[in-house]
Amino acid sequence: MKSLETTRITNLYETDYILWIEEQEKALSEHDEKALDWENLKEEINSLGKEQINGIHSFLKQIIIQRLKLDYTNEKLSRNHWINEIDDFQDEIERRLTKTLLNKINLEPEYERAKRKILRLYDVKLPDVCPYTFEDLMTRFPEN
Repeated sequence: MKSLETTRITNLYETDYILWIEEQEKALSEHDEKALDWENLKEEINSLGKEQINGIHSFLKQIIIQRLKLDYTNEKLSRNHWINEIDDFQDEIERRLTKTLLNKINLEPEYERAKRKILRLYDVKLPDVCPYTFEDLMTRFPEN
């Protein structure tokens, strides 16, 4: 049976998320196990991990899109813009990347998404599998 405090904490999660976070943070820092909302904490931690890897995958997809434009189209006017965008996406990945997240990177689904987008925009022939490694995608272009 749930205690009144457990019910209050669960209700707080549903009604005032920020206050719930503050209370959970306080309970963690004070090692107050009874004040922790274990079920919702587990869900939030799981969600946070998924959000982090999804964010990195999203930036990788954007880098792949720009690299495909650079490497497989004849368009010259936009090259500097694409390179600058790649640089920005690389910065975002570097801000977020941890060793644990690095082990979860899967380029193939992101390549398929990027390829689909490029093929809608350009009449080009693209490789069936991703032509880039993670290291390729994170290598900076030289300054002009």
